[in-house]
Amino acid sequence: MINFMKQIPHHFISALKGLGRHFAMTFSSASAVMVTLILIAMFVLITGNMNQFALHVEGSLKIHASIDSIQTEKDIEKMQKDIKAIQGVKAIEYSSSEDELASLIDDNGSVFTRYKDRNPMPAAFVVEVNQASDIPTITKKLNDMDGIELAQYGGEQIDDMIKIFEALRIGGSIFVLVLSLLAIFLISNTIKMTIYTRNTEISIMRNVGATNGYIKTPFMFEGMLIGMIGALIPILLTCVGYSVLYRSMNGMFLSNMFVLQKPFPFLLYISLMLFACGAIVGVLGSFFAVTKYLRWRR
Repeated sequence: MINFMKQIPHHFISALKGLGRHFAMTFSSASAVMVTLILIAMFVLITGNMNQFALHVEGSLKIHASIDSIQTEKDIEKMQKDIKAIQGVKAIEYSSSEDELASLIDDNGSVFTRYKDRNPMPAAFVVEVNQASDIPTITKKLNDMDGIELAQYGGEQIDDMIKIFEALRIGGSIFVLVLSLLAIFLISNTIKMTIYTRNTEISIMRNVGATNGYIKTPFMFEGMLIGMIGALIPILLTCVGYSVLYRSMNGMFLSNMFVLQKPFPFLLYISLMLFACGAIVGVLGSFFAVTKYLRWRR
């Protein structure tokens, strides 16, 4: 281990020399990494914002439970305690009939101001839940409760929206994983061609007694550097492109229901991920290619 650590600077310098001597192959490998990481960055941006959309929509979902008009103040206080005790309920807010009418006027315009003198709106509880998936169950419990006239939250349309977001999040994550595996395959094949052009160099190292580890290490450093070089342009495009998009759309997509991820620290995380992904993919691609070649040459 000590000898290996001492040899690292030598292997790193050898890797730099190898990149310079085989510039065409280096450029080809870095281009393969660059294209793949650009695709990965696009889908990470989409997946991250889909996750943000889902969290924002789920966070804004609340159950509106209208209270029967015959309920007294004591009954309402007891109901509020009972609802708060339901598993999955995060918070509950009482909305008087005046508050309900004011909300109706705010949402639909001044046409409803005519009802101020004879307010037909019932008081209600606005219930916030911990998880959007708990909404149907909690809504059913509220509808079964004495004193609740009607509890509703938006029904199947909201359920379908949440399912779509969840499917997009899972699908995006799977696609990013597939692209990462594709990047390893592309780099492995590209570096394999580099190794075939350097078979004389490898044969000489084998003949003078170099171990497999000693032969592999410079190539693994080369792969790491190729991956890191290939990640620079995707990082630049991602940071500049997303920042411009965020500003041009005022941080929203189509409406304030779909809030985009803020550039910082979102872009920082993506940049670090792309840089690490390029380095790791480069090392793995080089390792698999050299290992296969050395095994074949035995």
